[in-house]
Amino acid sequence: MPRHNLILKLFCFSLILLIGGCAALLKEERSFSKNGLTIAFRSLNFLDDVEKIKFIYPIIISEKNIRNHLLSLYHQDITTPRRPKPLFARSTATELAPLFRTVMKKVKPGKYLNFKYNDAGGITEGQVFATAKKLHWRILKINGIVHSNDPLRLKRPTWRLVRMNGQYYQILQTGGFKKVIKNRITANINLPFPKQRLSSRSRKNSSPKN
Repeated sequence: MPRHNLILKLFCFSLILLIGGCAALLKEERSFSKNGLTIAFRSLNFLDDVEKIKFIYPIIISEKNIRNHLLSLYHQDITTPRRPKPLFARSTATELAPLFRTVMKKVKPGKYLNFKYNDAGGITEGQVFATAKKLHWRILKINGIVHSNDPLRLKRPTWRLVRMNGQYYQILQTGGFKKVIKNRITANINLPFPKQRLSSRSRKNSSPKN
């Protein structure tokens, strides 16, 4: 058998195994949907930079605390930065928190949660998992726009998350260099109601009435 034919057959066989493995992973995926939110259990094999992370299961957190986490997620346009905007309105966070709480209690070892929220603004997608005393939020897409912040500007920068009290960016250490990942937030699992929401409400209540 010619050598190039053997290489071709080996490549095709490897490709079939890869596709079969991916199909098996997706087949095992369970999902829950309500109020425009879909949350799915996915294999940790889909995550990157988690080799040294020790996950905890299940994720036990109150509905009120989850709502505080959702309300504390803010983002900002990179190219034309203005006042940071909340990822979720207060009414939306109140609707979504019960489903997050239910699904977090069901997550099993070897899995994380992938969520998609679909509203008039487009699809917002992210990942969430827990470690000791921390929740990790990785936001991939906001209102249909994928995160991009290439320092070389090979791709047009889009948006970044904005840290609030009790939140931290993920930092990757490569040799002597540190890279701050600004679409990945690690937050204290017991997060209070965000102060910026209180400030906004105070300004609204103090505004003059006609």
